[in-house]
Amino acid sequence: MTCSRFSAEPAPVSLLPAAGGPPLLAPGDGETTMPPECVGPVVIPPDLVRKLSALASQAGADDFAPLRICAEVLARRLSRPGTTRRVQVLQEAREAVAPAAPVDLTDDFRAALRRAAREETPDAATRHRVDVTIVVAKDNRCLYAETMTSAADAPTAECWARSYLRLLTCLAGDPGRPMAEHPLVDDAERERILRGLNVYAVPEVRHSTMTGPFEEQVRRTPGAVALLDAHGTTVTYRELNERANRLARFLIGQGAGPGSRVGICMERGIAQVVAIYAAVKTGATYVPLEAELPDARLAYMLADVAPGQVLTDRVCRDRVPGGAWRVVDVEDHGPWRDLPASDPAVDGGPGGLLNILYTSGTTGRPKGVAYPTAGGLAHLAWMQSRYPFGPGDRALFKTSPGFDVSIWELFWPLYHGASLVICPPGEHRDPRRLARLVEDHHVSTIFLPPTVMAPFLDQVSPDRAGALRWAMCGGEPVTPRVRDTFHVTLPSARLINCYGPTEAGNVTDMVLPAEPGVPVVPLGRPAANFRVTLLDENLDLVPVGMPGEAYIGGEVGLAQAYWRAPGRTAERFVADPCGPPGARMYRTGDLCRYRDDGVLEHLGRIDRQIKIRGLRVEPGEIESVLTSHPSVADCAVVAHGTPVRLLAFVVPAGVEGLDVEAIAAHAARDLAEHMRPERVVPVPRIPATVNGKVDKDALLDALAAADDDDRPMVPPADELEAAVADIYRRVLDVGPVSMLDTFAALGGHSLLAFKLLDECLERLHVRPDVADLLAGSVRDVAASVRAARSGPAEPGDTASAG
Repeated sequence: MTCSRFSAEPAPVSLLPAAGGPPLLAPGDGETTMPPECVGPVVIPPDLVRKLSALASQAGADDFAPLRICAEVLARRLSRPGTTRRVQVLQEAREAVAPAAPVDLTDDFRAALRRAAREETPDAATRHRVDVTIVVAKDNRCLYAETMTSAADAPTAECWARSYLRLLTCLAGDPGRPMAEHPLVDDAERERILRGLNVYAVPEVRHSTMTGPFEEQVRRTPGAVALLDAHGTTVTYRELNERANRLARFLIGQGAGPGSRVGICMERGIAQVVAIYAAVKTGATYVPLEAELPDARLAYMLADVAPGQVLTDRVCRDRVPGGAWRVVDVEDHGPWRDLPASDPAVDGGPGGLLNILYTSGTTGRPKGVAYPTAGGLAHLAWMQSRYPFGPGDRALFKTSPGFDVSIWELFWPLYHGASLVICPPGEHRDPRRLARLVEDHHVSTIFLPPTVMAPFLDQVSPDRAGALRWAMCGGEPVTPRVRDTFHVTLPSARLINCYGPTEAGNVTDMVLPAEPGVPVVPLGRPAANFRVTLLDENLDLVPVGMPGEAYIGGEVGLAQAYWRAPGRTAERFVADPCGPPGARMYRTGDLCRYRDDGVLEHLGRIDRQIKIRGLRVEPGEIESVLTSHPSVADCAVVAHGTPVRLLAFVVPAGVEGLDVEAIAAHAARDLAEHMRPERVVPVPRIPATVNGKVDKDALLDALAAADDDDRPMVPPADELEAAVADIYRRVLDVGPVSMLDTFAALGGHSLLAFKLLDECLERLHVRPDVADLLAGSVRDVAASVRAARSGPAEPGDTASAG
């Protein structure tokens, strides 16, 4: 194999292994073998060769020692957290070798060379995983770089070659400096990363509240339809504005305003939109309180945020506990019906807080993200410049107000004369119902997390969804399968990959092209009001093409803090070494890399955080809740499968055994529905790997063995039970089904629940009871079908999946 991407005078060096020797490259652990990518020859300056040779001679080492040490330092500096990259160095006519012992990065180069001189000659390279091979010509005049990983490509190989040569130059130029401190990015590349790949500009924000642009649109199109629900009820721009203004004036009279908080605990509907707009119009910070949350979680959030008022409705009123806050029933218009309908004036600017959104934390308690109004306004202005709304367009409001994407759905369309179609409560979980809403109401823009997008594509009709122009997808990684299915199913629409944590909002976006078979789905480029820098553990820039932790910076757009949590805030919001004085950046925990064209790619998480239906989940929070139960001595929560299922492995505190149902009930008292483990599995101990981490594979193996040993195979008793078992088998794609199996135990999740219910309706002409499906056995579901058939209700009139 020869390389010709770099032009140079020296003749290419063959990268083929010697006869009978080990392969130059072996696939990485758990990675797919890919054809190697090679670049070269890359010229090594003659004066650099002389300096390296002189340093080796002074230390009593051979001329190859500097090359081996540099490879080890580069591998250590660019290893992903929790993994080890291996860079092997070859020289023409020399065996593949590696250092006899890992180098100490706190040493300087001279000390490392002296240590190498005292070591025995390293053995030939073993067949362990090799990410990169650096081949140096016999005369040391040039080098080649060859990669073989799941992300092997020519730009990556080029990056390794540049980085290796850069580090060699630094080591030779300043051999007394600790090797960990040598920058891997030179001034030219640093400038390109910070100024070229990040085209940053501080946005202009001219409104003081998130409803300011809406109020301007009201004056332009007062009679246009702003809200439309599934029952056909419509609300014009003028009507929405006036209702919100009257309620806002009432709240102001009750003390709401800048610096105060207003809780909102309501089911999705027109009244909820009015309530949120009213709270924003006062200048107060609104705090969404999901009625589906456990009592303990709601009580904690209310005590933590201390709102002056909590807006609610008759459906959710009983979920709001008593406290120092005033509870206001938004459906009782009497107290504000006669108040002025004009826009209230708000003191202060856009630097105030828009909302506080509670996300999963690692301490056993949720953490509140305090997000500023200016960030929301800047973000929506950027999105409008990319994917514009206009009069006649329609968006779907289906996202929980506790999720940051709800800001898009609630405010963005109504800034530009579009209409907001309100998804009925509960139906946002039903892909079939979402598809009908998009089709029937000619929705032009929708946001769906990938785990919902996949079943949505199974249900939507391209002919009936012809109005759909933009489909935003985010909250978790977009898979190649989702991308490819989307382009086949909805060829006239555009799929946009959106990335950004709650602490910053949407940070990158990209229209995904149709690239069937391409294994990587890129994130896109940073929005104009954000800087995204990829840094190593020392907060130094990593070279383009190399993995680093993503840090998000920007004067406008970052959350102010975690609410009343200065320690958490200091841990995640840190000083920005690449920004102006006083600038901050948010540490995301996401491992990314920049492509040479400035597009970001997501490579995974550095920590344990996961996403379920686009919602953040910290396994540590779940473990903290479970281990607070007196019968649990230890616990490990494992995410498994696609879509993700949560499995809790618990070690009993005593010898009497463990009441699994009691543990699950304990979790339900504190954890939101999407955070509750689908199974609680007793184990004698939590196994660990040689690195001291939880051995996930061992836990899953133990679970599979226990299931095989304990699972009784009870056959169907009649034709109805056999039909229900067959539906389970086909929908869940499993083997033999026992009548005592449960939906969760067979791998079912909320999205598949609707598919199974629809299959029952189509084949058996009855939709079973949802509670029986989610909590009962296959036999219980069959009994639910039997009862529905014999009852007075017409087929299909039993409980729905909302």
